[in-house]
Parts: sequence; structure tokens; C-alpha cells
Amino acid sequence: MSPKEIWNRGNNLLAVAILGLSGFAFAPELHFESEIPFKIDEGLLLLLGLSAIGWYMWGKNKWQHAILPVLMMYLAFGIKLMGVFIEYKDKEDVGDDFGAVVLFFLASLLVTFLYVKAKRVFSK
Repeated sequence: MSPKEIWNRGNNLLAVAILGLSGFAFAPELHFESEIPFKIDEGLLLLLGLSAIGWYMWGKNKWQHAILPVLMMYLAFGIKLMGVFIEYKDKEDVGDDFGAVVLFFLASLLVTFLYVKAKRVFSK
């Protein structure tokens, strides 16, 4: 295993772990949300988390310098923003979405930084 593969694996694992853990963490909201439209963001987030885990485990994806985990993180951010817009009129239902928006915004910045940093480190 080369240093580049180790670096890529760590970067990919960070993004996939955040997506997978958050997908499972927000999954109970599927049961507690009062209306079907309010469940969409949690359901999509769970599917995205499972997809990210599957992508990481499939083949040699974990070792590659891949943009997909970064894009998935931005997609998760967008999903939770959508959830805020859908649930905004119901103050009780929208509460959990604000923390998730902050989480995915900061996680998106972090994985983007690591993706760009890897290019610089290994181009030398």
C-alpha cells in the first residue's frame, strides 16, 4: 500500500463515515415525522449513507482519489437544505434539520479541503 493510497483511503473513509453515520442517526426520524413530505429528507439521507458505504466497500474505490465522496457530501447538504424548506412551516419538525445543515456544510468544506490538499501533496 502506497502513501497515496493510504491518504486516499483516509479521505474517502472520512466522507463515507460521516454520510453513513448521519444516515443511520437521522433514520429514526422516519418514524417520528408527522407527514410523508417531512420524511423525504431522512429517507434520502439514509439511502445516500448506504450508497456511500456500498461505494467504499466495492472494488478498489477506497484507494482512489475520487470526487464522488465529496459530491455525495454536497448532496447530503442539499438534501437537508431541502428538508428545511419543506418543513419550515412546522417549527417542531424543522428543528433537527438546522443542526444537520451545519454538520453537512462544515463536512462539505472539510472533505473538499482534503480532496484539494491531496492533489497538491501528491503532485510534488
